[in-house]
Amino acid sequence: MLVVLALGLAACSPPSGITIASSASPGDPLTGTQTPTENDPSAETDPPETDSPEESTPPEKTANPEPLALGGAIPAGSRVTVVGDSIVRGLGVEPEQAWPALIGDDLGWSVTDLGCDGGGFIEPGDCGAAIGDRAEEIAETEPDVIILIASSNDLGWVPEEVASSIPIAVDAITAASPHARLIAVDSVWGPDPRPTDLDEYDAALVESVTAAGGEVLEYPDPLREVGLLAEDNVHPTVEGQKVLADTFVRAAEKAGLAHAVPRDQRATDAPDP
Repeated sequence: MLVVLALGLAACSPPSGITIASSASPGDPLTGTQTPTENDPSAETDPPETDSPEESTPPEKTANPEPLALGGAIPAGSRVTVVGDSIVRGLGVEPEQAWPALIGDDLGWSVTDLGCDGGGFIEPGDCGAAIGDRAEEIAETEPDVIILIASSNDLGWVPEEVASSIPIAVDAITAASPHARLIAVDSVWGPDPRPTDLDEYDAALVESVTAAGGEVLEYPDPLREVGLLAEDNVHPTVEGQKVLADTFVRAAEKAGLAHAVPRDQRATDAPDP
């Protein structure tokens, strides 16, 4: 969902900071100094010294504006906590192959993966607690940024119940981590027709995160291509996780949310403290 609550994200105004020189007074076209004449008593005296024309000061450069719908780039080294389900955790692949770890490598973020098998905004999953009930666990990671994603694990519940649980969860998370930047990202599905209930969950998450002052990063579901899911037709393969990560990184860079870093500066290459 990146709502990466990400995204769109401008009316042009005239450039500021440009100085327009005022017109010179009659006489010398450069200095505006009046030229002595025969009828002027001062004509027989030495003409007053004139300063050479001042060099014009170039207009001040203004910084590039931040993306309209985002709060600027998240710097390398930021602590980013990703909260979601087994797709976030990387079920079926190694932890370093899951997309949260991969985006940490590409963007230089220090990522904590709080994906939970079977978990959602109502379903507790293997963690024994729904996402909103994990607010303190999330806060313990001391996040600069929290990325939230809706889950297909909540399919089967009454859609209105799931949708109403999402703002409650977001409020709990923001209360526990008041200084963290919140970002919503769309859920993923696959090549099969996408359930409309899942779209409702995404919409509720976007609305809740936006209302809480967060952001959204949105992009097309990268798992729609055939061959990116395991035999269970749910969880991404190693290649599927890589596609998820690459799609996130491209969308984040395009939105001005992040900048890729050289491989030798990546967070996962840093020595243990």
